[in-house]
Amino acid sequence: MGALPAILDPRSVIILAGLMGVVMALVVFFMRRSYPATIQGLDEWSQAPLMAFVSTMLFAARGFFPDFLTIVVANFVLYQACILYYAGSQKFLLGRRDTRGWTVLNGCLALAMFWFSSVKPDFETRLLLITLAVSALFFFHAQLYMRHEGRVFGKRLMIGLLLAQALVAGLRFLSVVAGLAGSSLMDGTWIQSLYISMYSFTVLLLSIAVILMATDRVHTEFEYLATRDPLTGALNRRAVLDACGAVFASGRRRMALLMVDLDHFKDINDRFGHQMGDAVLREAVGRMQRAIGDKGLLGRYGGEEFVVLLPDVGKAEAMEIAARLKQNIDEPFPADSPMAAVGSMAVSIGVAASESGMGSIGVDDVLALADAALYRAKAMGRDQVIAAA
Repeated sequence: MGALPAILDPRSVIILAGLMGVVMALVVFFMRRSYPATIQGLDEWSQAPLMAFVSTMLFAARGFFPDFLTIVVANFVLYQACILYYAGSQKFLLGRRDTRGWTVLNGCLALAMFWFSSVKPDFETRLLLITLAVSALFFFHAQLYMRHEGRVFGKRLMIGLLLAQALVAGLRFLSVVAGLAGSSLMDGTWIQSLYISMYSFTVLLLSIAVILMATDRVHTEFEYLATRDPLTGALNRRAVLDACGAVFASGRRRMALLMVDLDHFKDINDRFGHQMGDAVLREAVGRMQRAIGDKGLLGRYGGEEFVVLLPDVGKAEAMEIAARLKQNIDEPFPADSPMAAVGSMAVSIGVAASESGMGSIGVDDVLALADAALYRAKAMGRDQVIAAA
């Protein structure tokens, strides 16, 4: 197993990896400044490559600076950079971070690095410890993404990179066990070359995966905001009508629509103010969502009027859901609720359904039928459910 050519000696590769890390850290840093605060993890992901750069410069100084700096501190900072990458992933996927156990492990590793470099020098033991710890961290990091894997290419790239790095670190561990460790970090053996080169490659591609995942999250949030009513979180009018059209276009044999109107809502605004009215609307949406469950979609049609789309639901079941929805809305506000002064809400609901045998009836026809049923409910004294004739 010959040494690497001089132009690709380990020290050069280590320095190159550090410089690539700095470049990618700057990219992620400026991206963080332009992305919404809801995209979490970018702070950690921009700091991790910078921390890794510090460690690579210390590693590259092996033989020129004291061993304490180039072994103990360098390994501690490098492992902490890997932990910081993991922390960024936790915040991105879970909204929180907890790496205390890994940080404690890093402290123990630092003590071991000091012992086996200054007190009882042993390169093989140091390498066994650090490669085992690196392999474990990258494997657990990959598992975090595997539990939240989606169709996003960035996530799949991240999983592949983390598993590959864990595998290479594991191979480095086995090479030490097999007596192929060499005598120092700067030995140009093939396994040393693979280990260091893989790290350099990973530094670059991890940041690329981060950028891909964050960009996809931004697109997802923008798409969500474009389809949602900003006050209540329900689908906006365009989105719910598009959903209705898609259901009809899919050729389903059955579909039901509910037109829901909060009774005397203007009185609430006039008596208690628009802030209270907004709170009542949000509470009404929450209660309606609970009543609908996974049976359908809720959209705000305008003002205090809402549309409920119920795919694959016939008239009888639609009436049951409407009754449950009305019951939820009718529940008085708790005495300790900020809306307690309002007392309670009431709704009028019109129900229409498209079932087999209804001919060429379209979504606009069903909407019109539900709307007509709603106005009949209001004309008959409100606070009731009426089915289309």
